[in-house]
Amino acid sequence: MNERRDFVAGILLGGLIGAVLGVLFAPAAGEETRERLRRESAELRDRAREQADRVAERMRETAEEVAERVRSTAEEVAERSRSVIGERVERLRSAFEVGRDAESRPAGDPEA
Repeated sequence: MNERRDFVAGILLGGLIGAVLGVLFAPAAGEETRERLRRESAELRDRAREQADRVAERMRETAEEVAERVRSTAEEVAERSRSVIGERVERLRSAFEVGRDAESRPAGDPEA
């Protein structure tokens, strides 16, 4: 019976000490906690916005860089195409002139 009384007394004493320590070291009151949560959530929201703005700016910069590369490459391809087409046109023109000259020469002409 003595052990039982000691056990109950230990539980009561432990509960009392816990309650006192809980009151002494309790976090801020409910209103203070809610205000702190509001303040911290506003700070977190502001930081998230700033980060989103930084990411959006970097994406714009990257998109501009990619667009410039595409433009540059397209211009290079267009210039090469114009050059190749010019060469082919010149070859065709030369071949046409050679054919025209051959056609206009008399049949027994030694240059033919």
